[in-house]
Amino acid sequence: MLQPLDWEVQFAVWKTLLNSGIPPLVQVAKRYPVPLRPVGNPEERYRAGERDFRWADLGRVNLSRLDLRGLDLSGASLVRARLSQVNLSHTSLIGANLSQADLSGADLRGANLKGANLMGANLIGANLQGANLADANLNWVVISPETQIDRKWRLVWEIVNGHAQGKNLAQADLSEANLDWADLRGANLAQADLRGARLVGANLQEVDLQGADLRWASLEGANLSGADLSAACLQLASLRGAILSPETQIDHKWQLVWEIVNGHAQGKNLAQADLSGANLSWANLSGIRLTGVNLVGADLSGANLCGVDLQWADLSKANLSQADLRGANLNQADLSGADLSGANLSGSSLIKAKLAKAKLVGAKLAQANLVGAKLRRAKLNGADLRGASLIGADLSEAKLGKTDLNLPSLRWTVISGEASSESSWWFMIFHAGAPSQELSQTDLREADLRKANLSRADLSGVRFSGANLSQAYLIGADLSEASLDEANLKRAKLGGANLSGADLRGADLELASLQRVILSPATQIEAKWRLVWEIVNGQASKRNLSGVDLSGANLNWAKLNGVQLVGANLSGASLIGADLGGSNLSQANLRKANLSYANLEGSNLDNAILEGAKLDFQWQWIWLFLWFKGLATIWFGYPSTPQLPPPATPDPNRYLPAEKPKEK
Repeated sequence: MLQPLDWEVQFAVWKTLLNSGIPPLVQVAKRYPVPLRPVGNPEERYRAGERDFRWADLGRVNLSRLDLRGLDLSGASLVRARLSQVNLSHTSLIGANLSQADLSGADLRGANLKGANLMGANLIGANLQGANLADANLNWVVISPETQIDRKWRLVWEIVNGHAQGKNLAQADLSEANLDWADLRGANLAQADLRGARLVGANLQEVDLQGADLRWASLEGANLSGADLSAACLQLASLRGAILSPETQIDHKWQLVWEIVNGHAQGKNLAQADLSGANLSWANLSGIRLTGVNLVGADLSGANLCGVDLQWADLSKANLSQADLRGANLNQADLSGADLSGANLSGSSLIKAKLAKAKLVGAKLAQANLVGAKLRRAKLNGADLRGASLIGADLSEAKLGKTDLNLPSLRWTVISGEASSESSWWFMIFHAGAPSQELSQTDLREADLRKANLSRADLSGVRFSGANLSQAYLIGADLSEASLDEANLKRAKLGGANLSGADLRGADLELASLQRVILSPATQIEAKWRLVWEIVNGQASKRNLSGVDLSGANLNWAKLNGVQLVGANLSGASLIGADLGGSNLSQANLRKANLSYANLEGSNLDNAILEGAKLDFQWQWIWLFLWFKGLATIWFGYPSTPQLPPPATPDPNRYLPAEKPKEK
């Protein structure tokens, strides 16, 4: 028999479904009871010092007259709880269920009741001054003249309970009010502030909404027959299922939005149309021509845009998360700053599209054409770019590494067996694991990937020919069989990368880190850089490297003690922390080399070129000595400088006056 799932697991799944943004999954979460946390005797736990009662099951408890200030009761169930004269000032009750609770005489000053369900609650004599009742359900709430409540929320209470007939609500502040199913027939709401208000199923027949601010409002299923919405702002307002009549006065733009979300725009040519700020989430736009359309800041999350022509469209800062854009034409479209998380762009064309700072986390871009696309600072964590073409694309400073969503890894698993009625819906388990970066076989020739983060990415077989990967993060990346010929890898971080069978002919690896990099006999790489790889990976001990070209090499922390480097070219090389003790560097070119923290004890620097080199202070005086000694040799014929001894330890007493000899 299947054991009931732990509350933590149930809650994690429920929360993931609720926040998925996918209507069917959201409906699943809303259809079943919220998973509540059993807490036993809450009064005892409170007296023991516990203050976190989020999502706790506190139905029918008696906490009357207690001082519960500072408690977190977000999401808790307090159905029919006895809370008369309780002190809940400045308490968090976000999303709490207080239906039919007795809160008579309760102190709720400054309490956060956002989204709370207060249906049928007793608030006679309660003090709610300064309380946040945004999106709270005030239907059938009982209040009295003694109840202290802010004017705004008293007005909301009057409206939802049918006490506002005939009132002039022009310019009223009803922002974030829960007015679901309210009867406002014939009301005057001209220039009213209804931002973020809930008006689901509300009766708004013949209501005057001229100039009203309805941004982010939910008007789903609302009856707007004969209503006057002239000059009303409906930016990101939801009009799905809303009822309009021929007598409804509404601006052309929002009429068009209503037609789209309710399926009345199929086959229309909306090229160049202004749909900026429209809420088109989960709308079916397939078959609609949208060439050059203005969708700046629009909500297209989950929308069906399969095969739609969006060439030259302005979608900057639009929300396209979970949208279906398979085969869509987005050539030269502006998607700067757009959210395309989880969107399906497989097979779409994005030639020269602007995607700077776009969010493409977990997006599907398999076989997509991104030639010349601008993806600077784009977030592509976990994106599927298999077979995508990014020739000449600008991916500078883009993030393409693995993603970590910090969510439970609950796969699409079916749990069989018996379960209680409260947990029957757990048969559906949502997977929120972190996908790994998939770029294998992608064409990135000549792409600009400066400073891109591709750490631990699967880049096997990717074509990077001529690409700019300078300062890119490729730590632990799989670059096996990748084409990196003529690529710019200056200062690239390649530590631990797999370059087995990769083609690096003509690649510029100046100051690139090659520690722990995996090369194979099949790896094609210039002799100079293979030698650098051997040195930094400890395969050059005691070797004779006289006269070799190691200019621009990254030899940080390399073991070169006792190595012959006579006349070697180390100009511009980085030798930070390198062990050069006892090495022979006579006549070596160390111009502009970085020798910070390097060990030069016992090394021979006779006639070495150290112009512009970065040396620790203890070695600078040695170099100056050698330089003057070299001049003296030329001018006066002094013998050549011998091998350097270790630098003497400074005497801390060298500047003190000499002691007088003691008298006998």
